[in-house]
Amino acid sequence: MKKIFALCAAILVAACSATSQDARISIFPSVMETDIGNGVSLSITVDDARRSPLIGTYRDGAEITTSQDLAETIGLALVDSFSKQGFNVSAANNPSAVRMVVTLEGLTYTYDGQTISSSAETTSRVRVDVAEKGFIRTYNNSEQRTIPFAANQDTNNSQLSSTLGSMVEKIVNDPELISALLK
Repeated sequence: MKKIFALCAAILVAACSATSQDARISIFPSVMETDIGNGVSLSITVDDARRSPLIGTYRDGAEITTSQDLAETIGLALVDSFSKQGFNVSAANNPSAVRMVVTLEGLTYTYDGQTISSSAETTSRVRVDVAEKGFIRTYNNSEQRTIPFAANQDTNNSQLSSTLGSMVEKIVNDPELISALLK
């Protein structure tokens, strides 16, 4: 009987233990098609300069990281968004292109689990540098959600994707950045 109880307890502990998450982030910003870019050549370089690959923890300390190349994921969203705005996004070696360097400085996830609902906050910090046009700006974004019961991989992925998608929207819809790119 003791063995059965110990086995049941071990199974219960294993079932309740937190599993680390490899976040899958998809960025689909909402950007209206315009011709504001007027065909200006634009080169976009994205760097992931986060100090740690750890994004955060949830449920009993399970780590959230991602095996995705976040620089590439953000870069593709920016290329698509600026192209929709009428910019001619080209290779970094194009000497006539305006060079924009985007640096992901932070992406965090903070979880506060409760019994009936839990809350999660995501934050992101991105620096945009268009040195030849004298434009440098840091963009911050955060999102807080209340989740029925406990957060899971799907809710975490959704919130991280939303946070970075909103960040890309802030960047491509910044009238001062657009103005600098068109100088």
